[in-house]
Amino acid sequence: MFKYVTERNKALFTFVFFTAFALVFTVPAVYGFGDLGIMVERLQDEKAIQCPVCGQPISPGVIHTDAAAIVKEKLKIALTDRDIGYADGTKKGQPYIDILIYRFQERKGGNFAVEKPASVAFHMHLMKDGVVGRVFAYSEEQKALTQNILTMGKFLKRGAKWVTADELAEEGINAGLNQLVVEPKGTPGTDQ
Repeated sequence: MFKYVTERNKALFTFVFFTAFALVFTVPAVYGFGDLGIMVERLQDEKAIQCPVCGQPISPGVIHTDAAAIVKEKLKIALTDRDIGYADGTKKGQPYIDILIYRFQERKGGNFAVEKPASVAFHMHLMKDGVVGRVFAYSEEQKALTQNILTMGKFLKRGAKWVTADELAEEGINAGLNQLVVEPKGTPGTDQ
């Protein structure tokens, strides 16, 4: 009888151990699921105060006519840099990233003096079958150092210059992919 209980406990322990191991140590990145669908769209309702996808509050603004194409290209480059396959649109059962742009305004001025800085804002949704899994909200307008000395690190990281909306979008997409557990290649835990 004692031997039977021990064998059963051993089998139960083995099952629980391997199940826990699989849940804890599986690759947390999206690319474990195969190709990732991508959708990039502009906010249609200029007066919206919340994201129509996730319901989080937004502050819409001017959206450049080429914003969706620019953001989509930046997203494709970021995914390629991470060795993640992607496909335009969505398929049933496939995870996908939906980016809703609600502000994309180019700077007025040059690298070292601006009349108005660039401003970019979007929500990046990690979704599957129309259900939102995770959300990354990005809203950035570069500030002069005289307006906020705490942005010194960002200012230096950006090359000590005024950046374009394209550069802000790229920065936001990379931050969003990092937060949505899509690890850049070369980081611990990846195959690189």
